[in-house]
Amino acid sequence: MKTDQVTTIARPYAVAALAQAEADRNVPEWEATLNAAASVTRDPAVSTLLSWPGVDPMQLGRFYSEVLSKMLDPARSLFFQLLAEYRRLQALPEIARLFQKMREADEKKLTVEVRSAEVLLPAYQEKLAAVLAKRFGCEVTLACETDPGLLGGVLVRAGDIVLDGSVRGKLQRMIGFVSGKSFSL
Repeated sequence: MKTDQVTTIARPYAVAALAQAEADRNVPEWEATLNAAASVTRDPAVSTLLSWPGVDPMQLGRFYSEVLSKMLDPARSLFFQLLAEYRRLQALPEIARLFQKMREADEKKLTVEVRSAEVLLPAYQEKLAAVLAKRFGCEVTLACETDPGLLGGVLVRAGDIVLDGSVRGKLQRMIGFVSGKSFSL
């Protein structure tokens, strides 16, 4: 299934989960449970089981309930039963991602993905977070990873916004400008 399709399926469940979590005043518990369930779903054996049409959805719901039993209250238990009944357990990683994104938006927070050629020093991370917080008008948390293929600089992704300050990106733009063609390194 394509990412857009999964997002379309997951969005109403994430909205409902956040609404229930806010009503129950236990947003952190819901987020932890969704993240744990997403981890279970990403397991290759579980992923295979979820895509197998012959498996009874209620058995899958019971499986998740057993694995997550210490984290479940009646509302979260019902949520997973509904996901199982409508065969939406495969969407759990996207539901968890959207839940976090919507929670952050409500709290005026934003997690920004930062890829760099080398590990960023803590002082640089603090400066970058401050600049991005000013630009986006909210509290920013960085999720940093290294990608030597960038050659240098950073690539910042905040939702749909991408800021490419990488050497590779600059070279691609320069070559495209000179040749008048699109070019990929």
